[in-house]
Amino acid sequence: MNIDSELEVWREQWQSDTVVPVELQGDLRYKVERQSRLMRISLIVDIAVTVTIGGGITAWAIRSPQPEMVLLAVATWIFIAVAWTFSLAVNRGKWAPSAQDTAAFIDLSVRRCQSRLATVWFAAGMFVIQTVFVLSWVYLNSPARRQPLLTWLFFGSIPIDLVWLSTLAFFGFLIWARRKKRAELTRLYELRKKLCGQL
Repeated sequence: MNIDSELEVWREQWQSDTVVPVELQGDLRYKVERQSRLMRISLIVDIAVTVTIGGGITAWAIRSPQPEMVLLAVATWIFIAVAWTFSLAVNRGKWAPSAQDTAAFIDLSVRRCQSRLATVWFAAGMFVIQTVFVLSWVYLNSPARRQPLLTWLFFGSIPIDLVWLSTLAFFGFLIWARRKKRAELTRLYELRKKLCGQL
């Protein structure tokens, strides 16, 4: 290696490693590594949920092959397929940084943050669609049909009350998660701007 190329390598290393304070680089790398671990855990949980819920509903439909059970099983697998499609698309190319420099870690963090914000909207939509489907299915396939729909939906039973409490908790969590990710994304944009300004 000649002197000019060595100087170029050192310049690139200096630019990639020192434009952001060392303690911030370590924090950024730690966050990316922690997010990568959480993504792997989430993938394992998704597989377990698919096998448990998809398999359980399918087994139930096989044991009780009435049309309403077949409908429930088909709808469940459609929801699972949509969730998997979204999950694989939103995580594509976001499992590891493209390089081991600060710019690559910031870029990966920005893309992951944007993905999490998209996930919030997807989760909200899926939750509403699934809740409407499940409540409709339960209402049409239970003795609750004898009650007026609005009476049954609003405080008709403890399980329905739990659905509404869960809905409030879930959307409260989504609002909190969205605010947190938007703030994180703003910080990452500022950090990337600072990094680009010093290159």
